[in-house]
Amino acid sequence: MTTIYTDCDSSSYYSGLPSASSSSLESKIHDLIKSTHRNVLPYTSNSGDDDVWSALMDIDGWGSRVRLIYRAILMDDNLKGKPEGWNREHLWPKSYGVGYSGADFTDIHHLRPADWGVNAARGNKQFGSCSDSSDCRIPANDEAAADTSSDTNRWKPPAAVRGDIARALFYMHVRYDGDDDPDNKDLVLSDCPSQYSARLGYLSELLRWHTEDPVDSAEVTRNLKVCERYQGNRNPFVDHPEYVTPIFGEPKSDGEINCFDPTSSPTPSPTSPGVSPTPVPPPNPTPAPTSAPPPPATEGACNGLRPGDVIPIAMNSENPDSVIFLPLVDLPQFSTVYITDNAWTGHAFYLNEGTESFTVPEGGIQRGTTFGFKVGAYGSSWMEDNPDRSFALSTQGDTILVYCFNADADGHINTNDWSSVNFLSGLSTGVGGWAPRESMDDSSDYDFGTSHSAVPTELEGFAAPALPRKKNYGLSLKVKSCKAQTSCTREEVLSTFMNLDSWEGSNTDGYNSGLVDKVYTISDSEKGGGWLGGINLTDAMLVGIGVVFVLILSCVVMLLCKARRGGTKQHGQVPQRFELATSKGANLREVGPGPNRHVAGRRKSSKGVQHDHLRLAVSQGLGNARRSSKNKNMDLV
Repeated sequence: MTTIYTDCDSSSYYSGLPSASSSSLESKIHDLIKSTHRNVLPYTSNSGDDDVWSALMDIDGWGSRVRLIYRAILMDDNLKGKPEGWNREHLWPKSYGVGYSGADFTDIHHLRPADWGVNAARGNKQFGSCSDSSDCRIPANDEAAADTSSDTNRWKPPAAVRGDIARALFYMHVRYDGDDDPDNKDLVLSDCPSQYSARLGYLSELLRWHTEDPVDSAEVTRNLKVCERYQGNRNPFVDHPEYVTPIFGEPKSDGEINCFDPTSSPTPSPTSPGVSPTPVPPPNPTPAPTSAPPPPATEGACNGLRPGDVIPIAMNSENPDSVIFLPLVDLPQFSTVYITDNAWTGHAFYLNEGTESFTVPEGGIQRGTTFGFKVGAYGSSWMEDNPDRSFALSTQGDTILVYCFNADADGHINTNDWSSVNFLSGLSTGVGGWAPRESMDDSSDYDFGTSHSAVPTELEGFAAPALPRKKNYGLSLKVKSCKAQTSCTREEVLSTFMNLDSWEGSNTDGYNSGLVDKVYTISDSEKGGGWLGGINLTDAMLVGIGVVFVLILSCVVMLLCKARRGGTKQHGQVPQRFELATSKGANLREVGPGPNRHVAGRRKSSKGVQHDHLRLAVSQGLGNARRSSKNKNMDLV
């Protein structure tokens, strides 16, 4: 391989840095490794140029094979990108701030070849030892190295590469601070990880691994290859391991870590010259709350979301694909909602399509505030789960499943555990609708795929309509179909969502993009309220006039009733029994005891006798009233 950058010799590369005791050491290293990062590789090149694939096969290759980071074995490099082969592992997960663009996405210093299945098992787990021995798996995966382990939240790699991984992550922490590049976030190593804040864990564990697994010749050789052949910059923590403690401090024990204190971090070494812990001022006293605050949201979890709480109300399957969602409850901040066009078999996802996730921003999203995937203000805030499998709706019919993950009792989230999936809603536009579900011991081989998915049990008949095949769909939610006619409840919205007549599909026209980023009012189940699109001024005036008209007629009716009853009313009480003759011979009598009384019954009247026609419902008050001009009769309803 040709050397591109000739100024990568470690003896001269760091010549301008201050001593390890300098307070400016971290900022100076950042400036150096950023300014010398002169080439950003493409993730995949279609032109035959160098990309991440070719770079990994070179710097982590052994002849025609590559060394796999979590298995510690060699695998043929021609199995790249295949499920039975290997793929590209981001040591710093994409969902923790790296994303899918910018130099951090393809930075070879933190990319490694990894077995496809083992990589999927790691997912976006933090690096660390098992926190719960009862839930600890050794090895971390059936195909992983024997000295690996994992639980629902942590991943411990082979001992021979733990220090390598730690130093790669130290590099990422210093290299990417989000200073002047909109494609790069401020990546932070922490003992209190946060997906929303791009904080990866666990720092104290990584510091111990750095000491336990020191730099070896293979790591030094790799560092030089990355610099000379691909990027032009070096990892300073490989060349100068002594830089770690002045910048990251000493590891903390579990008892010293307090994740409710934002200042919690490893303590700088008191033996390092010129470095001392920064004193933390005591917090300002705050008044006691008048009521108990809501429990804090677990980042990345459902946080109370339940089936039917988030529904898709529009979708386009012609490029660009897009979906608009309507939340029927307030979405808690930092909760994560997933969408996928992977098929559900009844107990697991059939992983042939893609998945995207959206983390609710700080402050949450108010119910009724629509948001979009690939459209609207949050359209670009979605994170792709796997770049090798994209979320792409088929014009020949597809399925959309919306879900989140429940956290366990300790607040941990395992995105590889399908039993913790909490489905929120679904939509099928495939031929034949939803497919039958498999049981765990089902030996059948149903053809699950793009347009064939089983409906999750909790959504069946409730929040997962199966629509005729169309390329594009929009939901028409009509206020007059709701009981109050000026408001609709969550339950009424879901009823409309499941009604196929409420959907408008097209193979040529897309949905109305004005549906996204719109604030609607969703009423409580027991209350009225505004509705989608609201009610315009003209309608509001008509409703107001109608209310006044009804009140006036109600008063007239009450007077008529009083006159008809004559002296039978005593002390303001409704008589126990009364009868009214009608012009059509109906005899209306009181039915039912108690405060709610209704009028019912019919009988012939005397021939030629004219009577007022009165249908009466008494329930401590009178309802709407109307008078027939033809018979001069009064109806009350």
